[in-house]
Amino acid sequence: MLLTDEVKAHIQGAIEHLESERQQAQHQVTAAQLHIKELNSSITTLQKSLNHEASPFRSFHAPLRPPHLKYANISVRWAILDLLHANNVSAVLSTTMTKHNEVQQLPGGRWELTENGIKAIEYIRTTPKFRRGCGAY
Repeated sequence: MLLTDEVKAHIQGAIEHLESERQQAQHQVTAAQLHIKELNSSITTLQKSLNHEASPFRSFHAPLRPPHLKYANISVRWAILDLLHANNVSAVLSTTMTKHNEVQQLPGGRWELTENGIKAIEYIRTTPKFRRGCGAY
């Protein structure tokens, strides 16, 4: 069956309309997921206040959840700040990772991934061990 130009135009219009609806639904889902993450964080914070010492001076390094969920309910920025605070990242970068040519230090002290580093993390992200550890499916 041959489609006329008019029928093709109607079909194309329907496709564009459905794609627009899909995009709006995706934005709504993304916003809902962010809201759920914020709610989970609030719930976790409140549960901690019920289940742990009331002292404001308790250790911030006490494990509150299984290690693989340590950063599950906080922003990436906070997780990175905690990780940088807890580890001597510069030493790791300058010794271990430079041996594999995965990072390089720029003038001014900043670090960046080299092409080897990008390839390494792209591969690492495909491994079952990484996906399990990060909660990715």
